[in-house]
Amino acid sequence: MSVSLRLSRGGSKKRPYYRIVAADIRSPRDGRYLERLGTYNPMKQKNDPERINLNIERIKYWLSVGAKPTDRVTKFLANEGLAKKPSIPKQTKQDKPKKKTLEKLKAKEEKLKSKQEVKNAVEETSVSKDEVAAQSADPQPSAPEEKKPEATAQPADPQPSAPEEKKSEATAHPADPQPNTSEEIKTENAGDKPNEPK
Repeated sequence: MSVSLRLSRGGSKKRPYYRIVAADIRSPRDGRYLERLGTYNPMKQKNDPERINLNIERIKYWLSVGAKPTDRVTKFLANEGLAKKPSIPKQTKQDKPKKKTLEKLKAKEEKLKSKQEVKNAVEETSVSKDEVAAQSADPQPSAPEEKKPEATAQPADPQPSAPEEKKSEATAHPADPQPNTSEEIKTENAGDKPNEPK
């Protein structure tokens, strides 16, 4: 008969509680066992001393007789110094992401970068708008002074006089033809029918 040191599950649904037992390998997991060697309560914190309880003397006996612990029980025994910690071999390909996964990750990173660039551009434009608004709200004293001499210099230029001449010419020309046309109309009317009331 070969014996294994293993966990036997107890407790209610979604609240497990395990016994560490020495049992025949042919017996069911929660079935008959030869001896109870400790307890394991995964619901407690990892630093809680009541999480794992072991009967070290009886475990040493069963190990000397030839009982083989399971992987989980071997980890518990390794923490107590009763067994060698099982080595986890490094996976060659299973721990690495596949080609499609790498492509998806790359596309996701590019999308995030583009979003970040858009945010940065929006922030820069808003900052520049704020600066322009601040400049328009705070007038600089040197700018109006420069504009005033230009405004005073403009009337001295010959350009403003030209529109005045045009206005005088425009007023003179329409005045001449209007009396002529009205006189002609009056003479025509006077020659045809002098006594008709208007």
